[in-house]
Parts: sequence; structure tokens; C-alpha cells
Amino acid sequence: MTLVGALAAPAAADAFSTYGDAYRAFSTPPIGNGSFGVAGAALPDGRLLMVTGNSVYLETGVATASFDEVAILDASQTGGSTDPAFLSISPNGSRIAIGTGFNKPVAVFATSALGTPNAPTTLTSGSVADYFAVGHFDAAWYDNTSLALTAGNFGQPAFVSLLDTASDPSNPTNPLIITNIQGASGGIAFDSDGRLYTANGFANGSASDTGNIRAFDAADWLAGADFEVEGTLVGDVLSGNALRFDAEGNLLVGGGDFGNFDAGYLGVVNADALADALAGFGPIDSNDAAQLARLDPRGDGFGFFGSAYNAATGELYVTDSDTWYATIPAPTTLALLAAAGVFAGRCRRV
Repeated sequence: MTLVGALAAPAAADAFSTYGDAYRAFSTPPIGNGSFGVAGAALPDGRLLMVTGNSVYLETGVATASFDEVAILDASQTGGSTDPAFLSISPNGSRIAIGTGFNKPVAVFATSALGTPNAPTTLTSGSVADYFAVGHFDAAWYDNTSLALTAGNFGQPAFVSLLDTASDPSNPTNPLIITNIQGASGGIAFDSDGRLYTANGFANGSASDTGNIRAFDAADWLAGADFEVEGTLVGDVLSGNALRFDAEGNLLVGGGDFGNFDAGYLGVVNADALADALAGFGPIDSNDAAQLARLDPRGDGFGFFGSAYNAATGELYVTDSDTWYATIPAPTTLALLAAAGVFAGRCRRV
């Protein structure tokens, strides 16, 4: 585990102003066969859950950066391996969804199905997990059964669908809720008011540009909305991938728009600037550091970063293949974590 930068951060400052002061760099589980990277997310108790190859790994304790294999995906469904598109945990922590890659299914299973280090669970189709043959690039849970998915075929408009994970996997309920994204799929996120955020991930001669992020009120996306003509443009950042919210309502944005030389950082859109955009004052100014923070833990300007957020610790993760960079929490948070012994590396059953 490596600390990058100074540990000191103003205890009273908000997250937006302290992100990037320091990072805790750590390695993920080794990239598995058939995978180009690792996907992951934080459980409600703060431990990270990750997937690569055909294996699901659980962190042994909060911030230990040590992982045990606790589940194995059904090889008959994944072809023996995955190149994971996403791992997403439902709002109450009870369900897990894994996008197993191009032309492969979305696996959904209960968190309680995870095994132990010496007895990983095989996530058998039909008995332990459901495998839905639906298109996917990124995903976000709207509630504990509804999973929004970005998807699209090359050269065709991308879209967002809403998978009912309680429906029959052989005939899934998966209606389109955002259509006509004139380009590739981008990220997806929901804010606390149920607005849906998604983006044009790679423009295809359309009205929207690569990295255009639009927000849609719940009433609009539930009725079905056209990306190019509806919603609110909130900003143009990178390629609009890996969209996530932190606890303060700042919007995290990953990817890269190399056509416009907009790359090499993870973007953090200030919550106040985002609120102004939603109120009709126009999209954020990406060149204003008070509205968009640019995080580059590598310091070389060449990263193509993803993001994750840990609500239990307040850490934002800048993800970079098999290395993740966790923003160091405020000193008071670190002290509480240390006092609780969360760095001790004890393994617990979920």
C-alpha cells in the first residue's frame, strides 16, 4: 500500500476542496484470465467487492487492500471468464449485479450468497444467481430490484433500459427509458431526487458531443425520453463515463475525449455548480476549477480513469486498471477508522 501526497487535509473543509490532497494507492486482485481490468464497488460496511476473470473477491476488512475469493461466476453462462463492465450493489446492499462483458449476460444475485475464503460460492444459474441476456455498458440501481443499463450497438444510437431483476431471466422485462443517444454508451447515475444522469460516450455526428452529460427528472425518464432533445445539459466532461455521486452530491466523471484533448484526469463536478445547471443557469464551465476539479493521482496526464465511492469511509476511488487510488479521508475519519480497528484485516462473513 502506497501513500501519494501529504496526509494532512483541512478537517473542516468539504470533500470537493480536499479531493486530491493525498491518495492511498493499492493493488486490486490480479487481473483474471479473459479480463482487461477489474470492476468493483463498496458494500455498506465499507469493504470493497471486486470481480475479474470469473471470480468475485471481497476485501478482508475496511481499507486492508487484501482480498479473498468468495464467489465464482457460472462458467456455463460466462464462457469461463468475464471482462467485467461493472459491479453494482443495490441501495440497501442486498443485491449485486455484474455486467460480465460484451455479448455476455448480466449476473444478479443476493449479497448473502457470497461464500467464505475457503468456500467460495459457485453462482449457479437458476438456483443461486440469475443471468440476463441484455446489452450493457454501465449500470446503476434505481431501487433494490430495478437496474438501469446503458447499452447500444456500434454505429447505432445508444440507449438506457431499466431491467426488472425480479423478472424471468428467459424473458426479461427491460424497457427503454432513454433513447436516441447519437453515439456510444456512457455512464449512468441517479441522484437523491431520482434524476437519471447519462452521457454520449463517443459522438457520432450528432447534436450532442462526446462527454455531454444530461439529467432527466424521474417523471420524464419513467415515461421515456429522447436524449438529444430532452433533459438538461449539465456539462461536457471527458467521455461521461463512470458517473457516480459522493455523499455531498458532487458528480464524479471518468473516461477521456481524445478528439478534443480532454483526458488524463477524473472529473469532480461541484454539487453547487451542478445545482445551478439543473436550475436553468446553463451547463457547468469545465475550465473553472471551482466547478470542475481534475484529479490525476498518477501525475502524468495519461490516465483513462474510472470511479467508485465508499459511503462508509467517505473515500473516492480513482480507478486505473489493477491500481486504485483512494482519496485520504479527513483526519478525524482516519482516527475513527483506526480506533475501530478496521485496518486490522480481519475476515468476516457477509
